Amino acid sequence: MKTLLRNLSIALLILTITVLAWLTDPSQEDPCESIDDDVAGVLLGDDESMEGMETRALGAAAQCKKPKKDTPPEPE
Repeated sequence: MKTLLRNLSIALLILTITVLAWLTDPSQEDPCESIDDDVAGVLLGDDESMEGMETRALGAAAQCKKPKKDTPPEPE
């Protein structure tokens, strides 16, 4: 029984490490890199069914906007 529990705990540990490594993969593309192209493409489209895509693209662009950094005052 102890062997079974030990093997299950080892398997659970390996599975947890694998899932965390997969979720935090740094090699994945940043979805905010090409958001301007997506928004421009949707806005330039002629099709009337593009309204939903326009809303989605503008919403994604709003989520990807980086906050402006306040520049510190120059020393006198």
